[in-house]
Amino acid sequence: MDFKTFFVKKVLMSFFVSTTCICGAMALIGMAFSPDVRFGYQAFLSPLLFGALASLPTLATFTKKELSLKQMVWRNVFEFFLLEFVILSALYFAGLLTSVSVAVSLAVSILIIYLTVNLVLWMNDRKTAKVFNDALKKFQVANGDID
Repeated sequence: MDFKTFFVKKVLMSFFVSTTCICGAMALIGMAFSPDVRFGYQAFLSPLLFGALASLPTLATFTKKELSLKQMVWRNVFEFFLLEFVILSALYFAGLLTSVSVAVSLAVSILIIYLTVNLVLWMNDRKTAKVFNDALKKFQVANGDID
């Protein structure tokens, strides 16, 4: 896969799914730890910012060659730890990590969002592969290559 296809299929899809999940996580964690806090319109920008930050580690999985399953698993593990580091560091330097319980809640939220993003990407790839395989079967049947 070339970089342009990778960027559109993986990074942008990761951004949109991450942003959606981040909105939900922010609402749940906010209601649990600071239920009386109200935000202005600038609060709408933070999911977009964190969605962009969360999409950057996806670039660590890009390669032009085919990887073995073991190599891909290690890249995904590296991507996850890089994601945790990037997001938690940004929150720490912004002064938003106020306690260990908040940090742990955010780390667990990042894990859940990471798994959700990868599930959505996998489902999308699976659907695409099915379409290609069905088209290939029709082509083979039309050409008499298979019965």
